[in-house]
Amino acid sequence: MGTVVVTLWADLLIMRVIDDIRDQDYDRVADPQRPVASGAIQLRELSTLTAACVTVIVAANLFFHAGMVVIVGQLLYAAAVLAVGRRCPATRGDNLIVNLLIGVPVQLLLFVYLFAAFTQIQHEAPDPYVGALGIVILTLCAGQLEFGKKLARRPAIGERSYTNSLGYPTTSLLTIGSGPLAAVLFVVAAPASPLAKAFVALPAIGVTAFGIKYLRQKGNRWPAAVSALGLLGTLVAFAVVGAVG
Repeated sequence: MGTVVVTLWADLLIMRVIDDIRDQDYDRVADPQRPVASGAIQLRELSTLTAACVTVIVAANLFFHAGMVVIVGQLLYAAAVLAVGRRCPATRGDNLIVNLLIGVPVQLLLFVYLFAAFTQIQHEAPDPYVGALGIVILTLCAGQLEFGKKLARRPAIGERSYTNSLGYPTTSLLTIGSGPLAAVLFVVAAPASPLAKAFVALPAIGVTAFGIKYLRQKGNRWPAAVSALGLLGTLVAFAVVGAVG
């Protein structure tokens, strides 16, 4: 369990660093107060932080060979995306749909790692059905965060928002509906106890309740923290259910 928590923390921190580097040109215009865009944090400092996180990940997974292969593959892919982005501006993020498609393998590989860790904790042979179901569920949960952090009823001029690409109703549905759909899939198909199913569904229920309130109040911008907490809560719930059984 400790290996998974440390790896997840370090990996997400690396992904945040990569996103900040990819978005620095956009942030200088749209959000100049961000650390990289403002110059408060230098690229060499981010490189040092990334190297430290990679070291932590490798050390934590030294005896978890399957996990090591998956997480290293994910980091190499993310590094390749960053390198390509420097030479091909079209992949840096202005086109959110292209950016989403590019980022999907990063998420999928992280979820494959979590499934491998789950089987390691349970000491059972991997079940492809359970693994595929878990990855679909986690992908849906991550979707509520991805769409939620770029959901605005009235985006600012030049703002990267899925509202501009997909429309506000569709983006709202994806933000608020992805978590509940994941919970329904888990409740209907997962080989788990009713108590475990209820526990895993709680974060999605919370996001849905807030989403209903948000739509009724006709707020302009969806609070991304709500989706982030929903995703984090689901990951923690899965970890607890996997460890306890």
